[in-house]
Amino acid sequence: MAKPIAVQPSQAWDGNDGPWSSFAIRVGTPPQTLRVLASTTVPETWVVSTGGCVASDPAGCSDSRGVLFSPNASTTWENVGNFALGYEKNLRNYSSNWDNGNYGFDSLALGYSGSGGPNVESTVIAGLNTKDFYLGNIGLSSHPINLTTYDNPTPSLLASFKIREIIPSLSYGYSAGAPYRFKKVLGSLTLGGYDASRRPPNDTITFTFADDISRDLVVGLQSVEYSDTRTTGRRLLPEGILTFIDSTVPHLWLPLDACRAFESAFGLTYDNATDLYLVNSTLHDALTKQNASISFTLGNGVQGGETVNITFPYASFDLQVSSPIVPVPTRYFPLRRADNDTQYTLGRAFLQESYLTVDYERSRFSVHQATFIDGAGPSLMPIIAPSDDIPTTTTTTTARRRGSNGLSRGALAGSITGAVTLCFLIIGAIGLLFWKRRRRRRQQEESKQEAVRERGTDSGSSRSIVGGELNTEFGDGKYRPPEVEGSLGSRGAVAEVEGNPGGTEIEGTGAGAELCGSGAVAEMEGKGPIVELDAVHLSELPGGEVKAKVPGSESGQERNATAKLARLRRKEQRKE
Repeated sequence: MAKPIAVQPSQAWDGNDGPWSSFAIRVGTPPQTLRVLASTTVPETWVVSTGGCVASDPAGCSDSRGVLFSPNASTTWENVGNFALGYEKNLRNYSSNWDNGNYGFDSLALGYSGSGGPNVESTVIAGLNTKDFYLGNIGLSSHPINLTTYDNPTPSLLASFKIREIIPSLSYGYSAGAPYRFKKVLGSLTLGGYDASRRPPNDTITFTFADDISRDLVVGLQSVEYSDTRTTGRRLLPEGILTFIDSTVPHLWLPLDACRAFESAFGLTYDNATDLYLVNSTLHDALTKQNASISFTLGNGVQGGETVNITFPYASFDLQVSSPIVPVPTRYFPLRRADNDTQYTLGRAFLQESYLTVDYERSRFSVHQATFIDGAGPSLMPIIAPSDDIPTTTTTTTARRRGSNGLSRGALAGSITGAVTLCFLIIGAIGLLFWKRRRRRRQQEESKQEAVRERGTDSGSSRSIVGGELNTEFGDGKYRPPEVEGSLGSRGAVAEVEGNPGGTEIEGTGAGAELCGSGAVAEMEGKGPIVELDAVHLSELPGGEVKAKVPGSESGQERNATAKLARLRRKEQRKE
């Protein structure tokens, strides 16, 4: 199983709107070492290309921008073309026609040379010339990249690491760093998990992704409160709003009425020329002595539900802006006036005091108050992909690690296989039982039908005696079993065939009665008058046998009846 990896900080503080803790990467062949920030929105890697600095720029432009990348110096660079970056277009100052990138494919490795950082081949790289984004970025979004067509997307950098089994899942943990804490706490970036030393262990609230994949890390900002040595809980946000967490930009973009409240609390003045709240040295000294703090309350919605509080000291908003935004370095407060709700954003400044953990495969994330322990080393914890995790109840974005509890994956797979096999055996046994029962029933039905056929007589009109009953078969193949009661031959006997007493036994020219009745019986067709045979008498023998004796033909009829009775009794015995 792959383990989470920590991206090595560059040890430098970079940017023209920070300072910000950057990360070291190597791009191309031979590798070119660059310094970049982390973007929670972009899926590919941005680097500043050779066009990012021109002759009119101040000396040291390349180093101030994290060192320029030269595609022509890389033997593995595969150029694709120029495309619009397509991010932050809803924000002012990021919608310039110059916000394009020279896109291509090249190798990328994390960390400085010799650090042992992992690398991927042929990942998407965008070379920037614009100064709207002064530094490059490691893209942390897992969404695929579409360059020329939507039918053939390219995996994001995070997905490339997962596909190559370098990290266990499409997840990360990030905090921007805090230069005002201890001896300047560097940024923390973990891929495939999070750094447990940078967040509280028992903070369990999670947030769900928004439907818009370009603004997925949305939280409900329920309140913003100001406190200092004289004031506690002063509300700066009139009502709750939905806002997007995005480290690609440095500022906090809030509604105008909230900005007005900030102006009143901190004594800020809006500068129309730069669209920023610039802070002079006098105000800076006053705010430093004031030692104010701001508390942000976050939830899944704009009100109610579980919440988490993130508290910021004034020092986290004491930033500096420089060229080309202003001619000389100047302090500023990273607050921007949003025109509408599509611009509400919590930028990189927010992630100085908060720790963000994102799990793309479960579409959820968490925001914690960042912890700062002087001298503490990293403690990387994996986030297991759902496909590799044993189902269990979790309360945070961290999945339960295998081996801590429950069955291993091999044991679980064996148990499932055994259960499935047992189910198939049970189903097969039940099916076999039903098949045998149906076959037995079919054999019994066939035996009955055979017995009925055997009871029949020769073609034409015939009679057979079975079990004391006289069966009569007509030439039409239908059986009409007569019921014999009492002694046959009595005048009061009832005809078995429907109709008048003495119905004909066989179609013919004369009328006939069935053995007993009021009329005479004609055994066969004849042209003469119907006459009744003399002294025909039926007597019941033991075992239900009936023997008829007719004068003049006793021996032939008796032999015939006896043979038939014998055959029927043998069949009955075989059936039993």
